[in-house]
Amino acid sequence: MSKLVVPGEVVAKGNFRSWSNVLKKGEEYLSIFVGKAEVGGGRVRVVRLSGPYIPKVGDFVIGMVTDVQPLAATIDINSYVNGYIMANAFFKRRIDPSKFDLSKKVNLGDLIAAKVQRIERGKDVYLQPDQKWKVEGDAVFYISPAKAHYIYTSRSRIPSKIKELTGAEVRLGANGVVVVKGDLKKIEMVKRALDVIESKYDLNGLYNEIIKVLSKDGESTDS
Repeated sequence: MSKLVVPGEVVAKGNFRSWSNVLKKGEEYLSIFVGKAEVGGGRVRVVRLSGPYIPKVGDFVIGMVTDVQPLAATIDINSYVNGYIMANAFFKRRIDPSKFDLSKKVNLGDLIAAKVQRIERGKDVYLQPDQKWKVEGDAVFYISPAKAHYIYTSRSRIPSKIKELTGAEVRLGANGVVVVKGDLKKIEMVKRALDVIESKYDLNGLYNEIIKVLSKDGESTDS
């Protein structure tokens, strides 16, 4: 069973083995966020559909370099906290800061692809650069981090289908940053797909809705 809920709304009653994004009060489970409630299999959870990006270890993110120091680069990851990449992560070995210039690797404004490696004290987010860590594109878009994280963690086919139907190169971060590489027509098609994601609170049927919007005849050709 799934339904849309708001903060404070009762999602379910009873006893469940596990729960997430809800507050247990007696036998009631109250939603903490605006989102989609899912109840079944001995668990209850709310999939967030709004709010800022909350980093989790293992997330793939795309961020912008906002500061470069000898030992680390600061990355804006579209969150309430910054991400940090240590200099030795770029050079893949321990380095002597007096002998290496990190600004030769990264510059202010660069877009970086990375994974969240660890989080310390709940606010220091350390990143590991992706194998193809320097992101180049012709357009950058931002979608709801909560929806992007849902698409990312649910292993949705949506990103690959958008690439297939538009012919553009698309990189989606779990933090809601989307980088697109392609001509103007391809970029506009990707933007239409992202608009569908942003406009829908109920994510059921989102995959087919995107196919419908991007298909020339306006009909879904994939199931």
